Amino acid sequence: MTKVKTIEIKISKTNLIREYDPEIFLVDNICRDPLANHKEIARKLKNKNPYAITVIVDNLNPKFWNNSKYVEKTKMPEAPLFKELLYRYFFEEFDQTKGHELYAKWLKKYRPIWKKEKMKKELDDYIIKSELEPRYKERILKRYKNREKLFKKRTEIVRKRRYDLPQPLNYVDWRSPYDNIFVWEEKGKKYFRKGGSGSSGARQTNSEFIFGFGLINKTNPVKSYLFLYADDNQLCFIKEFSSLAVPRYDIGSNYFLPNRESEKILSGARLMEWENFNKLEKIIIK
Repeated sequence: MTKVKTIEIKISKTNLIREYDPEIFLVDNICRDPLANHKEIARKLKNKNPYAITVIVDNLNPKFWNNSKYVEKTKMPEAPLFKELLYRYFFEEFDQTKGHELYAKWLKKYRPIWKKEKMKKELDDYIIKSELEPRYKERILKRYKNREKLFKKRTEIVRKRRYDLPQPLNYVDWRSPYDNIFVWEEKGKKYFRKGGSGSSGARQTNSEFIFGFGLINKTNPVKSYLFLYADDNQLCFIKEFSSLAVPRYDIGSNYFLPNRESEKILSGARLMEWENFNKLEKIIIK
């Protein structure tokens, strides 16, 4: 068996390409149908022109965090200082672990009352009134004489970085350093699912589809595309692959397969890795 040559790509402003085929990102909708496992994915999608897109995500350049061109700013209601202090004193007394355990018991205790009263207010409000205020209200009122400031409604500006991919692909979990998009065609439309590392669900989807596409790739090569979402929100094309190529990170996470089986499935795929998760400098593809 011929050993595949390792590819090293150094990233610089001079070799980033801003032009690419827009058809790659033109999809109709997310697929919400459950697919039981990687074998079902391979069986159902084998003849539906599947392909994979990986978008490596750089951190946004700090100089853009106040620029509405790069960041969407939204005013959101914030809890009054009094409520914030109730929770602060609670977790100071019980610490995070014991505090969450006790709070879980309170949620269970007040949920039947909340449902009986047809959920007219937040479940947390019962806990605040019956558990937190009796413990800490007097202490807070003694310390904070400015009652107007204590109970005043507050707002905070929430900054959300823009992800300027075409809809409906323009959402991403910013906790993940990459965005994997798995695409296929069905009845004249293109559907997709997304995987990443930001949540357990995203990691499971990521693994299921990589293994599923890996099985397809053995007989029908799955074309793959690599992009960078740069620190100025520009989407840049890096490379096209004639068969499956995906980040090696998180494969098998939340969807375990024995090492021998996973290695066999991915034996024909290219796996990519990089060191700097803040700003892409070099990619190694094996």
